[in-house]
Amino acid sequence: MPSRKPPTKSYHHGNLREELVSEGLAIVESEGLAALTMREIARRIGVTQTAPLHHFEGKTGLLAAIAALGFRMLFEQRMAALKDMRTPHDRLMAVLLAYVAFARAHPALFHLMHGPEIPDKAAHPELNDAAIRSYSLLETAVADFLLESDGSMDRRREATLAAWTACHGLAHIMTSPQNTPSYVLRKDPEGVSRQIFQIFLNGMVH
Repeated sequence: MPSRKPPTKSYHHGNLREELVSEGLAIVESEGLAALTMREIARRIGVTQTAPLHHFEGKTGLLAAIAALGFRMLFEQRMAALKDMRTPHDRLMAVLLAYVAFARAHPALFHLMHGPEIPDKAAHPELNDAAIRSYSLLETAVADFLLESDGSMDRRREATLAAWTACHGLAHIMTSPQNTPSYVLRKDPEGVSRQIFQIFLNGMVH
């Protein structure tokens, strides 16, 4: 008697893509990017090996969708951090701190969002839109801070890039233990981040 294949899971229309992204994120966060393959994610969900290809153009497409989810998560974390902030200074500080906190909580996802695994991020509209939305939140916070400090937004573009460089650079350092100064590891990372960003903000108004 021929053996039967194990039954595959059935999904309502539109659910499989979300399930693939969710499971892909779980693999990246728990086992690292190297563990994520189209074959493995299909096996874990219980669908055929070709099923993911109906929703993504290969592994890069899946990675782009996971990275887009990461940017949406970052946006929500930044919005939550802004909830009780009243002054432009506190709002910008909150946005900067939330970026580093997100990276520390999701290091593998953070490196995927900004790494070389997705060579042309602009080629993936979902990812591109999510990244721009998160960056725009920083841009607004910088503009409000500049407007309060010197009444001008002429430097908004350059100041936003400088702010992103500061928080992204610090986040990268804190998620790369081999590059993190030992005193940062011994102290409170949020406290160190706040001190560094305060130095940066002081420089923005002079």
